[in-house]
Amino acid sequence: MRSIFALFLALFGLIAAPPIVSAKDPDFLANRWVVILSVYNTFDAAHSDAKKIAKASNIQFSMRGRVFDKKRGLIYPDNFDDEIFRGQYSARRYHKAVLKVGEEQSEYLSVERSEGYDGFRKNLYLVVAGIHDSPAAAQAQAQQFAKWAPTAYAKKTKIYMGCLH
Repeated sequence: MRSIFALFLALFGLIAAPPIVSAKDPDFLANRWVVILSVYNTFDAAHSDAKKIAKASNIQFSMRGRVFDKKRGLIYPDNFDDEIFRGQYSARRYHKAVLKVGEEQSEYLSVERSEGYDGFRKNLYLVVAGIHDSPAAAQAQAQQFAKWAPTAYAKKTKIYMGCLH
């Protein structure tokens, strides 16, 4: 029923962006601190800055399979392997990830949509360095990046940590 309602709104131009993959079961919401290195109105500016900071800091940048679509923003492509995520945006939830098959999890920089996080201002692109369980760890990482991202800070949010399937 919800998808029919979303289709109706999209047809009448009341919403333009694809839905964000999320869930609201309060049993699986957890406090997390997002380390934000910079904030932009456009994807291109955020992407460029993320790559610049990644090179300077020697921390890998990854889109995690997502692409920028001029009409829909940052999304997983329509032909993405996992059909649940196709054509949608799913916010980063973890500090580390496996970025290449056969490698261990590693820290990475990413570009995220602000509306993917509870309590964040909408329609912005964030350069994110990490997501932490504690404010102290997040603050330490923000300070680590101050040399390359002087506006780095940590912001508290609630993130759904349950299964998205």
